[in-house]
Amino acid sequence: MIEQKVRSILRHQDGILETEKCGVIIANFRKDDELLVLPVFNANKQAIGLIDRQSVLASASNPLHFSVYQNRSAKMLIQEKFPIFDIETSIDKASQQMLEMGLSLSSGGFLIVENGEYAGIGINTDMLNYLVEANHARAEALAELHTEMMDSVNYAGRIQSSLLPNRMALQEGLRSVGVLWEPRDVVGGDVYWRTEEDHDGCFTLALIDCTGHGVPGSLMSMLVVSVLNRIYSEKPEIGPGEALSRLGNLVRSALNQDREDCQSNDGFDAGLCKINTKTKTASFSGARTNCFIVPKENVAVIRLLGEKQALGYPGQVPYSPLEEYELPLDTCQTFFMASDGVLDQPGGESSVAFGPRRLLHHLEAHRHLGAEALMMQTKTLVDQWRGSELRRDDVSALAFSV
Repeated sequence: MIEQKVRSILRHQDGILETEKCGVIIANFRKDDELLVLPVFNANKQAIGLIDRQSVLASASNPLHFSVYQNRSAKMLIQEKFPIFDIETSIDKASQQMLEMGLSLSSGGFLIVENGEYAGIGINTDMLNYLVEANHARAEALAELHTEMMDSVNYAGRIQSSLLPNRMALQEGLRSVGVLWEPRDVVGGDVYWRTEEDHDGCFTLALIDCTGHGVPGSLMSMLVVSVLNRIYSEKPEIGPGEALSRLGNLVRSALNQDREDCQSNDGFDAGLCKINTKTKTASFSGARTNCFIVPKENVAVIRLLGEKQALGYPGQVPYSPLEEYELPLDTCQTFFMASDGVLDQPGGESSVAFGPRRLLHHLEAHRHLGAEALMMQTKTLVDQWRGSELRRDDVSALAFSV
């Protein structure tokens, strides 16, 4: 809806001279129900004020007041505050100024001028009716726009979901798998991923947390997954530490963040875990992502610390292969990785971050569970911890048992 000017609600109204007697003015208001406001002019035919029907008749209803006013000049009845607007002033701006003056929009009126000369009057209720209709039209337009946007986001959500490995592909070669994937805004920057098992009996699983959430985050996640697919198609035997460094370098290059005039500042955290079923070993490497190992023996849960650097982001010095941990599979019961959407979520009585220590205690308490059941318990705990707090980020975690 195009914003209207006060020209659109202008009423042509003859006025009276300031010397006119109040008694005549009161009589005119009593005779003419459609006369709502009356402009007042001086001897030079310049508009100098406005008389409001409602306030005049209210005063005239008192016989004493009427006897005092009837022989006085029109100046006695002029409103103390009377707005004057140019004919090209928007109604929205005029109404805002009137409210700032402390005037009501339910009665009274204002003067309208063109090039400084009197053009007519405006009635406040006309302005109010326009604002109601305009706000209704804007609300309908916003609702339609919101629907279109949500349809697009939901469609993007279906696309992003289709790029994630399905349950059967994710669980191939594993005893149990548990996934927590809850984008904050239908789509998001968190994804989980895995390769197919190659001829050497190796496959790799990953949890990735890209900058941002919503649509920007989902675009980053699709770029990262696309590059990750390329890396493993070119070199299936690659280790997780080297894969992460190549991923960081290629994403940086794809976003032109290796140039001095780069315009973006985007990157990701990630954890990659390579399983070798022939050598019975697991290799982990992380960039700001930890891997928690629940041992088969009744010993404490192990926390493998990822390196403190994120990947991608502007820079011209290439990333070197990240540190790798290698463990014998025979000693490992469950592997668990979580994004900072889990670890940084505030909650509890003191509204503090969930944190890795609380996750460690949780894994200890439920170490007897398989990966899928463990993840269900994790989701319940995280939801309870968040309580009434807003979700700050995408939430994702990946657990698996070999």
